[in-house]
Amino acid sequence: MKALLLEGAPEALRRACEAGRLEVVEVRSIPDGRARLAREAFALVDGRITRPCALDEELRQRVDAFFDRLEGQPASGLYDAVMREVERPLISGALARARGVRSAAAEALGIDRGTLARRMRALGLDEP
Repeated sequence: MKALLLEGAPEALRRACEAGRLEVVEVRSIPDGRARLAREAFALVDGRITRPCALDEELRQRVDAFFDRLEGQPASGLYDAVMREVERPLISGALARARGVRSAAAEALGIDRGTLARRMRALGLDEP
């Protein structure tokens, strides 16, 4: 996938795109970017996802399967359960890509380092 960034875009945005294994394409102006978009499909434009990604589809299928297994019984606590299951690999993956550098992982996730540390403790991911 590709990320379309205007020249002079924040370096943090560029690094986040690269950490997500997106090919960064830099354009000089919005009209140049529009022309480029007319020729190619981009998954990310200036930090906004512009089309559903495979993860979105995968999660939807799994949530649908969960509800199917309930066979009409009421669900309880689904939001918290799903968030725990998603957050753990998200944080672990960001840390792995950042080679354990918490500030870089936090930047890629779009959260501050303190929030990352709190979430890691809550999920049992903090190092002793």
